[in-house]
Amino acid sequence: MQHTMLLLAGSPGTGKSYLANLICHAIPNFFHETSIDGFKEQLYEKYGFDNEQEKKQLDDQAYVLFYQKITDLMAEGKSIIADYPFSYRQHDKLQQVASRYQYQIITITLTCNLNILYKRQQKRDLDPARHLGFIMNHYHAGDTLPDRSKMDIHKTKTEFAEFNRKRGYANFRLGKTIFLDVSDFAKVDYAHVIAQVTNWLQ
Repeated sequence: MQHTMLLLAGSPGTGKSYLANLICHAIPNFFHETSIDGFKEQLYEKYGFDNEQEKKQLDDQAYVLFYQKITDLMAEGKSIIADYPFSYRQHDKLQQVASRYQYQIITITLTCNLNILYKRQQKRDLDPARHLGFIMNHYHAGDTLPDRSKMDIHKTKTEFAEFNRKRGYANFRLGKTIFLDVSDFAKVDYAHVIAQVTNWLQ
């Protein structure tokens, strides 16, 4: 198996974590504890934040922790799978680290109809399992929000579309890239995608 960094990209609500679990079950060689959102949650719980600026500082620190983690794993020769709405903001750094350790990069970019995506995003933000730090501009460990309709961060469909367009989530490409339409989860041929990834790993 080639040393590989597998990136699962695409907008929030495209099922990246679900696909990551499928791939890890089929190809157990991947190390899958490299989530930027995971690092964000840890920092939100440890430090908390009182405004958007403090939250951004924690988010920036999460990126640093993520890059350090993948660097350490590459130094150990471990193949990595990471899921996140990757964009131009991470593109060059990921390419740089992979080149340094001569890692193959495979990207699966999940795409979706905007109307469906917006509904999924709304549903996810209202889910009590969703960490409050992602939908609020102030958070400290132990905070609760029984009525999630009162969240701080709520984009209109137009704002959501423009944000996604500017970040270029649906167009992210790095290394060998597969674009996968997940507008209807029931019609997605995940087995074919996993077979393609397996072939590239040889």
